Amino acid sequence: MAVISFDVGGTYVKYGLIEDSHIVQKGKFKTDKVDKDSFLSSLAAKIEELSLLASIKGIGISFPGFIDTVNGVPILAGAITSINGVNIVNEVKRRLTMDCPIYIENDANCAAIAEKYNGAAIDNNDFILLTLGTGVGGAIYYQNQTIKGHSYRAGELGMMLTDYGKYPNKTLHELASTSALISLYKEKYRLPPEAEITGEEIFSLTNDYKVEAIIREWSKYVAVAIFNSVVIFNPEKVLIGGGISQNPALYPYINEALNSIPYWQDFIIPVEICKHYNDSGLWGAYILVENHLKQGECERNEIS
Repeated sequence: MAVISFDVGGTYVKYGLIEDSHIVQKGKFKTDKVDKDSFLSSLAAKIEELSLLASIKGIGISFPGFIDTVNGVPILAGAITSINGVNIVNEVKRRLTMDCPIYIENDANCAAIAEKYNGAAIDNNDFILLTLGTGVGGAIYYQNQTIKGHSYRAGELGMMLTDYGKYPNKTLHELASTSALISLYKEKYRLPPEAEITGEEIFSLTNDYKVEAIIREWSKYVAVAIFNSVVIFNPEKVLIGGGISQNPALYPYINEALNSIPYWQDFIIPVEICKHYNDSGLWGAYILVENHLKQGECERNEIS
């Protein structure tokens, strides 16, 4: 039997059909951030489509924002504001012709779960994960579990205010995300907001000293995010995820920016790439389902 995993982002919803720890099929479709019904129906339609390929034992959803994992509700759903406060588990189930358990977790927590179970943090009990994408995702893995906080808001590292003098109201989402890098590039080159360019394309232009200066400016905010997180939590390592993390050119800039912080040497720990790159959310959602099903099986065995 297989698991259907969703990794919901501000731009795309990625999906995977995973069976026996192998991705049988994966793809993506545009995220409808405006129309709640359209968004929920798109998830249900993809579940129905994938269920024709294999028997489904569970569905996992990696989702941005503050996630009430007990009740299946994104309290605040990041850029997908139409889903704020919606019981996404019940709403998707209502649109399905099949009966199947659905579990939801914060996207960065899913990525951390994936890296712990079969990624770059197998041997670590304490680590921090930062994802660079539409926003800055954060997860704190402490004493072998993700920290959620009393109201599911722990690990929202992207909400840190780090440059209060210059940008008093800008968070790391607006300064250290891949979207922030793209915005900075457009601003420096006076491109219209609708111009299309990716973070990967910007890194391919580093032979231009102006582009390199843009990346260095942006990397300082990424380094600040890492440094502040390490100072607070003293983890064994920091993992970087998100699509742009696949680019090996990223790390020299981050290391250069970290080493320019005088106190980094007092706290220095490894900063590594996520094993699953941009698929961390899919794998985390898969492991989320497997863990819930195993837990349910153990509880049933105890009762019997």
